[in-house]
Amino acid sequence: MRGPIYLASILFTSLTPGLAHSQNYYFLDKSQNFPVSATGISSMDVVSADVDNDNDLDIIIAGEVQRNLLLFNDGSGNFNEDPMRLFPEKNTNDSFPGEDSEDIVVADFDQDNDLDVLFVSEDTPFHELLVNDGTGLFTFISFNFPLSQGNAVAVMDLNNDNYPDIIIGNSGQNQVFLNNQDLTFTLDATRWPANTEGTQDFKLVDLDGDNDLDIIEGIDLGTNNILINTNGFFTEENNRLPSTGLTLETRKISLGDINDDGAPDIFVSTVNFTGSGSLQDRLYINDGNGFFTDATSTNFVSNIEQTLDAAFIDFDDDNDLDLLIVGFTDPVLNHRTFENDGNGFFIEVFDVFEPFILTDGVALEVADFNGDGYDDIYFGNFGETDDLFFYNSDILTLDENSLDNWQVYPNPTSSVLNISLGSTLSKDVVVVELISSSGDVLHTLGGDSIQDFVQFDVSAIPPGLYNCRIRSKHAVIGAQEFIIGK
Repeated sequence: MRGPIYLASILFTSLTPGLAHSQNYYFLDKSQNFPVSATGISSMDVVSADVDNDNDLDIIIAGEVQRNLLLFNDGSGNFNEDPMRLFPEKNTNDSFPGEDSEDIVVADFDQDNDLDVLFVSEDTPFHELLVNDGTGLFTFISFNFPLSQGNAVAVMDLNNDNYPDIIIGNSGQNQVFLNNQDLTFTLDATRWPANTEGTQDFKLVDLDGDNDLDIIEGIDLGTNNILINTNGFFTEENNRLPSTGLTLETRKISLGDINDDGAPDIFVSTVNFTGSGSLQDRLYINDGNGFFTDATSTNFVSNIEQTLDAAFIDFDDDNDLDLLIVGFTDPVLNHRTFENDGNGFFIEVFDVFEPFILTDGVALEVADFNGDGYDDIYFGNFGETDDLFFYNSDILTLDENSLDNWQVYPNPTSSVLNISLGSTLSKDVVVVELISSSGDVLHTLGGDSIQDFVQFDVSAIPPGLYNCRIRSKHAVIGAQEFIIGK
């Protein structure tokens, strides 16, 4: 908020009941649906994929100095390990059951119409590529990648031979490996520029509109990078990112079109484990041509916790992307949920998840695990068992016709703003907000003051374009623009 603006509300006459849903959470705890005891491994990354070709999504988990996990889906969102199809161990000569796996990618590396799996490791010798026999039984390839400290991996076809090639993001020089079509790979140092930074994440997206995939690279300490792909060769174009002057200790890059303009925007999850990084997460808006503006101060909120991962998801089913983040701070702040007002401005909301204790969240996977058409959430946690939540579609009981019937008038106005909700919609509304064009909440009215009809004195507000936003306990229900003119 840029300054105090005082508004008077009048004409409220009665207390309106709040939400009447039988279960007032968007996500319900379904951790009983998977073998929880197997997951206390420090899950560094989680990926969902149909590895056994039965048309549902299985779960692959990278364990830190533990065995990697493969959980098979029965089609209804119930998961189990199969003792006959466990991931094998690459190095059986050490004292722990796995590698220091940090990141996962799935692709059909041998082009036999099933999905293979590659784990990259940071502090142990082996990156692990396992090929699938089509039923979810995996075996190691004989080829060994050169030793490197890998934290990120991406695949794409760089030389147009229809075989996926591999990019490993390291602490130090990143590596590009061309697929030789026989489950061996050749290092091609010419395809990536010289770099000394530590890579934490890759996200693939076509930023320059030439129908190939460019890369947004999250750096573990410094400034992030954009690599533009030209015929399979990458060059840095960091002028596409905003110049904030900040040192970021980035853990993850998340992409989503938050303002519905057809261009992907960026959320940067940051930590400060070294003591040298800016802890505030960043939100960057795409101008439509792959150049980004820092909108953190206008479109997001203060967040100075250790954020390990984030995911865009439309959890309130209003056709815009909301945001979920997880991290290391305390059990109260380690998962936070933010709602999009439809224009790319986020507010924090609560009670999105059925109550649970998330001690240290590292990874998020968003996918429809039970086949009901709604995205679910898997939390990969550090030093504790993981969590699984299914979407609760029963919460979407609001009468959609009522959304079309609420009115903000007169518009334009110079003195009084009337908000007519109607008796049906007012039962679900718990907050009415007036929002500036830059996203500042100028006034919030809630509690006993919400009824069918609300009126604001806006005579003290400067002329301009504003929004009236109404929301329930969980969700932004709707927003309407109005003009104050003198």
